[in-house]
Amino acid sequence: MRIGNRGQVLLIFVAALLALLGFAALGIDVGYMYTVRHELQRSTDAGALAGASAFFDGSWSDSAIRALADARARAFAYKDQVATSTLLASGQVTVGFPAAERVRVDASRNVPLFFSRIFLGPTKTITAYSVAEASAAGTNVKGLKPWGIPFPWEDTNGNGLFDPGERVHRDCPDGVADTSRYFCPGTRIILKIGTPKGSSKNPGNGIPSTQQESGHFFCLALDGTGGSVYRDTIVNGSNTPVKIGDSVTLEPGNMVGPTRQGTQVLIDADPNSTWNAEKNLPESNGYKITPQAGEKPWMDSPRVIRIPLYDPEIALAQGRSEMVIAGFAGFWIESIGQQGTVIGRYIDMPALGEAGPVQGPTSGPILRVLRLVE
Repeated sequence: MRIGNRGQVLLIFVAALLALLGFAALGIDVGYMYTVRHELQRSTDAGALAGASAFFDGSWSDSAIRALADARARAFAYKDQVATSTLLASGQVTVGFPAAERVRVDASRNVPLFFSRIFLGPTKTITAYSVAEASAAGTNVKGLKPWGIPFPWEDTNGNGLFDPGERVHRDCPDGVADTSRYFCPGTRIILKIGTPKGSSKNPGNGIPSTQQESGHFFCLALDGTGGSVYRDTIVNGSNTPVKIGDSVTLEPGNMVGPTRQGTQVLIDADPNSTWNAEKNLPESNGYKITPQAGEKPWMDSPRVIRIPLYDPEIALAQGRSEMVIAGFAGFWIESIGQQGTVIGRYIDMPALGEAGPVQGPTSGPILRVLRLVE
């Protein structure tokens, strides 16, 4: 009996030892597979974000832009190593476009197993995917310049003010003759007025050309009040995140000195920048419309800016100290006048501000940001 019991204990011990070794082996291989999947996920994340960035350069519906997105996605997905080597171009990475403004990158890698082949086979295929989009930015927007202008409107009675019943424009119709009433590509816009309402020096070569009320010069206190803060925000952009629907404090007065000082810094940082009427984009020696290797793109120019917009239908009553953000748009600073009037040109690009449909969540000029959605 004793000999028989000893034999049973030995068998149980051996079986338990084998089970423990099996679980240990399985744990090692499972951990390895999770590591490989993490590396794959990193590659697909990078590829999807890089691919979606192509929609900053044009429309998702353009086959050439989608081809650019495909090339960027693959190039970045191949950069990082997965299981000690980069992914192969043949069969290990696929790129698709599941919805508007979105890029999906799938990746796979067949890896050998070490200890758990008896359970899982000699190799295991690990997969990962990511979806990124160039989405409309309506929240936590930073880097804005401290100017706020209204959407253009039909000034039916010619009084320079928005009156009830006058039509507000958030789009740019095809073939429109008078682009001054719309945010159309290249339209010259007064971004910051420098002279009081009714002044003979008040320019009329853009919209909006006059204030809604005498004390509003389109200046905003995005990062705080005072001339020095306002000037620094022109140069560096705002640090305070804002979103559509937020109320922003107006900076009283025309702030001629700080406006000229801050704006001149931006102009001097890219002094040779000019407007290309054919492309409806700015270009200079330092910032190219079609950059080559080592060159900077036009959108990196200090003269390319973003500002918030307000809806003139939400009236700015006399003496009101705030405006409500209705959207965001991008412009190129064309000039700054002696009276502190800043003239810009509207940029109709998804990266900066694109006039969307009259109806829908993308109505009006918008900003776009890259983000992973899956």
